[in-house]
Formats: sequence, C-alpha cells, structure tokens
Amino acid sequence: MEGSRRRQLHSCDPCRKGKRGCDAPKDRQPSTFNACTNCTRWKKQCTFNWITKRGESKSTRRKARPSNPSHPGPDVIDANTEPLDELLSSMQGHPISLGGFFPSPDSLDYASSSPSQLDAPLSEISQFRPPGHGHPQSFAWEMGLPHDLPISPKPVRPLNTFQRFTQTGLLDSPPSSVDSAPNWFPQQEDVSELPPIQKSSERKINRQKSHPERENDQNSTSDYQWSFCIASENTATKSARAAMSRNLIRIYHDSMENALSCWLTEHNCPYSETTTKILPDKRMEDWGPTWSNRMCIRVCKLDRVSSSIRGRALSIEEDKTAARALHLAIMSFASQWTQHAQKGTGASVPAAIDEDERSIRENVWNEARHALQHSSGIPSFRIAFANIIFSLTQSPLDRSQEATLDQLLENDPAPISLETANRQLFTFRHKFARLQREAAASVHDDLENRRSLPTAPNDLNISQPSSSLDPILTSHEHRSTLGLMFWLGVMFDTLSAAMYQRPPVVSDEDSQIASSSSTAVSRTPTYPDHWDTPVHRTSPKQDLWGDYFLQSPIQRQKSQVQPRWPCSYQEAASILSEATPVKVLLYRRVTQLQTLIYRDASPTQIETLVQKTLSVYEHWDSTYRTFMVDCVTNHDLLPSRIQSWYVILDGHWHLSAMLLADVLESIDKCRLGCDSARQARQSTNLVATLRTNNALAVAALARASIQGPDSFMRDFHDSLNEVAFLVEPWTAVLVHCFAKAGYILLDTLDMSVDLNIWTDRVRQNCEYSIRALQYLGRKSDMAFVVARNLSRSLNSKLYGATWGN
Repeated sequence: MEGSRRRQLHSCDPCRKGKRGCDAPKDRQPSTFNACTNCTRWKKQCTFNWITKRGESKSTRRKARPSNPSHPGPDVIDANTEPLDELLSSMQGHPISLGGFFPSPDSLDYASSSPSQLDAPLSEISQFRPPGHGHPQSFAWEMGLPHDLPISPKPVRPLNTFQRFTQTGLLDSPPSSVDSAPNWFPQQEDVSELPPIQKSSERKINRQKSHPERENDQNSTSDYQWSFCIASENTATKSARAAMSRNLIRIYHDSMENALSCWLTEHNCPYSETTTKILPDKRMEDWGPTWSNRMCIRVCKLDRVSSSIRGRALSIEEDKTAARALHLAIMSFASQWTQHAQKGTGASVPAAIDEDERSIRENVWNEARHALQHSSGIPSFRIAFANIIFSLTQSPLDRSQEATLDQLLENDPAPISLETANRQLFTFRHKFARLQREAAASVHDDLENRRSLPTAPNDLNISQPSSSLDPILTSHEHRSTLGLMFWLGVMFDTLSAAMYQRPPVVSDEDSQIASSSSTAVSRTPTYPDHWDTPVHRTSPKQDLWGDYFLQSPIQRQKSQVQPRWPCSYQEAASILSEATPVKVLLYRRVTQLQTLIYRDASPTQIETLVQKTLSVYEHWDSTYRTFMVDCVTNHDLLPSRIQSWYVILDGHWHLSAMLLADVLESIDKCRLGCDSARQARQSTNLVATLRTNNALAVAALARASIQGPDSFMRDFHDSLNEVAFLVEPWTAVLVHCFAKAGYILLDTLDMSVDLNIWTDRVRQNCEYSIRALQYLGRKSDMAFVVARNLSRSLNSKLYGATWGN
C-alpha cells in the first residue's frame, strides 16, 4: 500500500482520474520523456510532459539572464534618456502658453531618441517614493539628478524617505542583483493568469510535489516575476528620467534663453557682422510667443566645426566629457527653482520638501562642479558656455550662518567659473582673428595669381580657390555665434567685476571692436557656393567703452521722442534690447573707476572718468527712464516676456547706480579727486541722492512684481511664474540689488523723530525689498540669509525704537 500510495502522489492527471498506475519516472528529461504509458496508449496529454517542458523553459531563461545587471537583456529596457541636443531642439518653437510641471504628452517623443547618438544622457534617477508617503503630487521632484555619464539599468531600491537616500549618498550604486532588492515584490505567480485547462492541474501538482520540487518551482516563478518587475522598474525609471530632464530643460528655456533673447542679439552685439543702428525688424522670432534654445544649440553647432580654432579635433572621450559638463551645468542651473512653493506665501515651502530639494540642489551642484573641473583642460565652446551657466548658479550655503552681504559675495565661487569661461573665449577669439588674417592673405594671393593668368575677366569669379576654407570661416552663422559668445562673456565679466570688485578678465583694449567686424572690413569677390570671408582693411577702431552705445537708432533720432508705454510689443522689445548694452557700459565705467583708484591715478584722470560715467547715467535718464517708469506703473498690463525683461534690466541698472554711488563716496572720502568737484558733489548731495532714488526704484520693482491679483506670469513654467524677477537667470545680481536697496532704506529710516509719511514710506519699501529677497530665497541660500538678517535689523530698529519710547 505504501508503494501504491507513493505512486498515486506521483501520477499524472489522466492516470489519477482513470485510477491507473502511472509509470512516469521521477528523473524526467525532455529529450527522453514524452508521456507515460497510459497516456501514450489512450492518446492523452500527459501532465508531466507539460511540467517538464515548462521547467526546461524556465531553466533556459535563468541561464540566459545575465549575471551583471548593467547589461540588460531584452526584457530590460535601456534607461538612457534623450541626448541634450534632442532635448534642446525639441524645445524650439515651444509655446509659452504651456504650463505645468510636466510637458504635454504630445511633446514626449521618446521614439525620436537614438541611444547611438547620445551626447550626455541624464544619469541615475532615484525611484518614486512609496505611495502614501510624503506630500501629495510631490513624487516627480523627489528623484535624484544626474551624476554620471553612463546610466545603469540596475533596479534602484526605493527608500522610506528621500532624505535618507540623499544623505546616504546619491552616488551609491543601486542593488547589484535581485537578491538584494526589497522584499515587497510579489513572490508567487498569479494562478488566475494561467490558461483555464492548466489552473486546476497546477494547483494539484503544487500540492502533490515534494518540498524540494515546490521550492525549485517557486524560485523559478520568483525569478520570472523579478525579470518582469525589473523591466517595469526600468520602464518607469526611463519615463521619469525623460520627464525630469525635459522639465529642467523647460526651466532653463524659460529663464536663461528667455533672457538671452533680449540681452544678446545680432542687433545689440558690437562684434556681430550685422550690427546696425537700425531697430530690429519685425521678424525677430525669438521675441514672439515661442522661442528656441537658440544660444545653446548654436554653441553646440559651433563646437563641432571649431577644430581649426582649437588646433585639433576633440577625441571621443573629450566630446563626451564636454557634452556631460554642459548637460550637468544646465541641470544644476535649472534645479535651483523650487517645485513646491505655494502661491502667495512668499518663501513658504513645506519643511520636508525644502530639505529634499536642498539635498538635490547640493548634489547636482557638486556633480556639475566636478564635471567642469574635470573638463578644464579641454578646449571647447560647450565647456565655456557650461562655465557661464554654472557661474549663474547659486552655490549651496549654510543657512544658519550670520554673514553680511559683503562676506557672502567675497566667498562666492561664481566668479571663478566665469573667469575660466572668459579666458577660454578670449583665447578662441584671438585664434579666430589669426585664422581670418591668414585666410584673407591666402585668398588675396590666390586672386593675384589668377589675375596674372591669361584668362577672361569673367573666369575670375568662376574659378574656385586652390584650397577650401574652414567651415567656421565660411559660415555666417558660426562667425556670428562666436561674436555673440564673446560679447556674452564680456557683458557678464563686466557686471561681475563691478559687483565683486575684481579686475575684469578681458581688458578694455582686448574687448574693443576688432577689424574682423563688418564695420572695419570690406569683402572680397564671392566665389559661388563657397565662401565670403572678409578681407581686412586698415580703418580706425571704434571705442567700445566710449559713446558707441550712446548713439540712438536712426529712427528714434529722427523722431526725437522718448519711448513710452503703451506701445507695440515689437517696439517695447526693441527698446529693452537696445538699452541692455547701455547698462553694461555703466558697469564698465564703474569698473574703470575702481581700477583707477587701485592704480592711484591722478585726480584729473579720475574726475574725467567720473564725468564720463555720469554722462552715461544722464543718457539713460533722458532716453529710457520714462519708459521704465511706465512699465512699473503698468506692470500687470504688460505681456509676460516684457515683464520679465524690463524687471531684470531695470534692477541691473539701479544696482549699477548704487555701486557708482559707493565708488563716488570712496573717491570723496579719500580725497582722490579734485577738491572743486568733490565740493560740488557734496553740495548737491549727489551720493545720497543716487542711493536713495535708486533704492526706492528697486523697491518699486519689488512692489509691482509682488502685488496685484494678476502679478504672476501664467506663460512661464510654474516654478518661475509667480513674480517676474523669479525668471532672472543670474540670481546673485538681484540678490545684491534688493539687499543693497534694503540696507540703504534701513539706514535712511530715522526712528528718532515722530512717524510721518516719509518714514512710513521708507519702512514699507524696505519691507518690499525683504519680501523680494524671501522669494529669491526659494532658490538661493544667499538670498535667504540676507533676507533673514535684513529682516532682523529692521525689526530691531522698529521695535527697539518703540520700546525706547
């Protein structure tokens, strides 16, 4: 009986139902076993045949599965995200009416990405927080950011808190095998998914199997489900990466590229071949409701054809390093903006989310810094542009520190990245000028040789040059991009030198308009479909830092009327773009005054430059001041992009005026100028007037941006659209601007006298400056620290005086 009972427990379904003995062997092999004797005789489907084949299939899959998860099989989707070029290009023509955290589903064209064309894939992203944990709708931001070029498709273990993930190390490797993954995945196969014929027999077989057999089958089932879970995990990770990357590119697009479309055009760039004194025409596409990532795309194109400038082609590894550095710089720049600030609550962000986002910013900032340091020896326009972007990114600080604005600026590492970029751009421009001279000489000699040949005159323009010229010389777009990049570096270098009181990297002489510009060249006969390289002629250079930017466009000179709002959108954009170099000129004059003081120049030299500097200030007042006041008055009626442009431009201008007041005070206090000029300034109270007027103007900007039911800009990304100055890419400038205005107003506030209208006005404007700093404190630790310290000082002055009375 015992033997029969044991055989009954090892019988196939047809034998058990027919109460026959089953002779199926225990050690069945697919190659030797098809069915038991009874099933063969009665032509039944032997259950053990199906079990044997299924076990073999699972065994084959286990053997085929790679032991190293970094090389996924067909079940695991590659986690590479779209390359930076594709992400940037996909933003071209991006409508500003699109809002929200994620891009529209129609814009997520994952099929267009090609892993073989990746330049800088977004790196490892942490997994979503488990459902029900943390704050609602916060899952998309609670992911790690790029930290390495290769993307590992290994499953990342979700942790209970994102903070623990960031503290234990964003760079830590995820689990190396499924054995180390968490145990909350399903361990058993769902029987309801089996074919109906197999369900009952599967249940019975599991009951009848010995313990080792059941354990083996459960392990194989678990392995099968692990493969499915890993594939699903990687699919979700890839989608999350792509959404996160596009989200950050959108922030970069709405901030940096939006500002550059006003600051940096062929019409206001002195190094552009198309610079004119005519207002830009109405075909400026980047001023309309849609604009592209123009500068980043053009820089990438320029870098690909600049082998002659750098003297060699980049190696594959250098190209990847440059692409990764640019990608990380953009990711670090865009990750400054908080994703969970609540509308109308100032700097109020939930503490847990704020801590998570700060961890993300710090990790990505460090990653970008290491990438740029690693790429410092690579001559690349992309790396230069990445350094510029990174120099605008706020570094993480200890928010508990008690530091003044001057101390924070003194320890700010941003100027180092900007100086690195400018040195590289100046080197590129120097080499490009040499290439142009050599090419022009070669073409001139070639033309002379052809003229000496006995050929018909018409053949001169048909023949091709003996040697083809470099693409960077023959392409107007590439030459223009090079000029725009150099002017961008000079502009930022000028502002940084004045703010941080450092000497500029590019001197006044080296930043002059070179003879390679269209204003100092004449063109040679153009060879059809080949080239139009300028040939240099000797002509006097224009002084870039003289009155070059003070010459109004021809149309406005004829009208002799100051621009006012309301006006057309095109005219408003043209005015703001035209005024940008004038702002840069005042910063340059402030830097020149600082340099003369350092060099211990004569009083006559100093006073001459002071008068030139004040003439720039007067030019602004007579040309643009009224328009800016109109914009502040009608802030809520302005289009979103005009709001973002004028607020940033006007804030920069008022900061330069307050810096000028500091320099003039230093000159008069140390008696570095002429006595008569010093007495004239003191009698008119020039320094105090400059400070107070511009501080009040800055507070008015803050008030106009913060107040009003429609103060936020619906057309920009949700992280930027609450107040106009949040769009500012260079946060440190506005932090300096609002902080300086706040301290000037705080010093002006006199609590020793009875409260009056003037005192109350000064107090309110000081509070507006503090609120503006609190908004900026969402993305800037520097702004947070300054706002807190300034608020404490104001409260101490207000309530201390009240207590004393």
